[in-house]
Amino acid sequence: MASRIKGITVEIGGDTTGLDKALKNVNATIRSTQSSLKDVNKLLKLDPANTELLAQKQKLLKDAIGSTKEKLDALKTAQEQAKQQLENGDLGQDKYDALQREIIETEQELQKLAQEAVNSNAALAKIENWSQSEIRYPVSEQKCFPLQRQLQVLVRQP
Repeated sequence: MASRIKGITVEIGGDTTGLDKALKNVNATIRSTQSSLKDVNKLLKLDPANTELLAQKQKLLKDAIGSTKEKLDALKTAQEQAKQQLENGDLGQDKYDALQREIIETEQELQKLAQEAVNSNAALAKIENWSQSEIRYPVSEQKCFPLQRQLQVLVRQP
């Protein structure tokens, strides 16, 4: 990702610096959040009804969306400056096109994260509805219900 935008110099926050260096902290935050999100997703595959993991996933998705929006804002600011540099002849078309691709990729990532957040919210709501409609049993017995129901269906069918 960052290798695309090397060599583009912009002013962000009053500081004239390379765009890749300006986005260094944001990219580090995004990588860290994505790593944690990957761990939570692995654990959710083993226990998809774990509300603690789902809550952690929602928090991580919120953080990832915020960081990605911050990156997108910085890229769009850089795009305005890069367009001016392109018109003045200070920036090559290839660098400007690379910046455009980076913006498109970041927008797609933001959409993907937003969709994942919607799916996570739906899963949590489904679990909450299920837990409110079922009779309360100890946790050890609750984990047996899906298997027990499957066995009952198999036994009843001829």
